[in-house]
Amino acid sequence: MEKINDHDLLSIDQNWFRPMSGRILISEPFSGAEYFEKAVVYLADYGKQGTVGFILNKPILLNVNPLLSGLAQYPWNLWYGGPVGNDSIYFIHTAGPNIIPGSVPIADGIFWGGDFDLVIKKMESGELSEKSIRFFLGYSGWEEGQLEKEIEKKFWLVGNLDPAIIMNPDADIWKEAVKKMGGRYHVWENLPPDPSMN
Repeated sequence: MEKINDHDLLSIDQNWFRPMSGRILISEPFSGAEYFEKAVVYLADYGKQGTVGFILNKPILLNVNPLLSGLAQYPWNLWYGGPVGNDSIYFIHTAGPNIIPGSVPIADGIFWGGDFDLVIKKMESGELSEKSIRFFLGYSGWEEGQLEKEIEKKFWLVGNLDPAIIMNPDADIWKEAVKKMGGRYHVWENLPPDPSMN
């Protein structure tokens, strides 16, 4: 039987899933990518024109940008969605178009966008709970064919994650995502920031 060394355990073997809306991307743990170090990205839109996703496990402070002043009164988390469109706030939710007009379905009862002003009102009234909506500053974007090339180079591991975990602000998204993948990836669950520390 072929021996697996430490470097192999920290790299992506192969992808069993194809990217599609509603799936996640898990970055190679120590890729050195500025924005995607140990990142889990939720794919909100995957198609021929390109791909849009949001990083699920990079929380930021509400006071880092004047754009966020309207949200500062709410004790809810905000996440760094990616390096594109950092002058705008995006959100995913489970409320649906009947409650938030303009919502776009992604998968498994999760929706993207909608009437932002109405969202704020429903937050104020308590109609939207913390586990029904997640806000992101910016997003992660790929042009047509770009993501596929990165997956081919084994930068991303494609997988699935329970919607309840995706929407849970207290979940350890990295640990839950790699645990779901199972097999060789279980060693990624508790990796230190620097592999030499392990």
